[in-house]
Amino acid sequence: MDHTKINLLVRLQHLDNQIEKIVSLQKGLPEEISALEEDLAFTTRQIAARSKTAEEHLKLRQSFNEIINGCHERIQSFKEKQTLARNNKEYDALSKQIEYEEKEIAQAEIRLQDISQGEQRKEELQKKGRQLIEENRYDEMTEEMMPDDVLKQQLTDLDKQVEHKKEELNSIVIETEDEVQQLRKKIEAQRAIINTEAKRLLDKYDHLRSGTLQNAVVRLNRNACSGCNTRVPTNRHTMIVQGGFYLCESCGRIVVHERLFEEAEG
Repeated sequence: MDHTKINLLVRLQHLDNQIEKIVSLQKGLPEEISALEEDLAFTTRQIAARSKTAEEHLKLRQSFNEIINGCHERIQSFKEKQTLARNNKEYDALSKQIEYEEKEIAQAEIRLQDISQGEQRKEELQKKGRQLIEENRYDEMTEEMMPDDVLKQQLTDLDKQVEHKKEELNSIVIETEDEVQQLRKKIEAQRAIINTEAKRLLDKYDHLRSGTLQNAVVRLNRNACSGCNTRVPTNRHTMIVQGGFYLCESCGRIVVHERLFEEAEG
């Protein structure tokens, strides 16, 4: 067996491990940022929906008040005309017009009352929500119960958290950029060598890493594969100690002696 080929692959795994170690500094940050941005977007939509409802209610109030005022003005005009009516027919016609305007007023007042009741219900729910917050009973909260000011504060806090996490991530990326670039160049050069010297091993390595495995090449640890802890057959130990490798029957990883990693690190 040509042990040089497996040494080349162990060196590649060592370089890939170094990249993974640097990436691990960022571990969780992209996911945290994504989750925070989802919360931020959701909270923004909530506030926007509440603002839209408030604006609609304001416009409706103005519209219904204008209707009511207009009706009152027309009623006053009709009543003045009644005093000048020349006959019962003309008087009755004006009475019907007054009756119609009064119905319009009644309908507008009902709509205004509906809006007021909706706003009162909103205030009561938010009052209940504030009480639940004070008692730390968040599990009983509903979206409608969250007070407007608390929701706006949440938006501000989330925005700050997103900015902080992004700054933290960018700082790590900037600090490690040169090192990562150098490692990538080394990896590219190492892969080119292995592709020439041991393409089948490189294909096996890439196949293992194309799944969920990052460590395709692992150490023999206490006579077992350090990737899945499955024991390596005794008759394979000598080959591994001499610098060869063993394909784990359980996980498929390439198992080598720890000495090869130490040499790669050196």
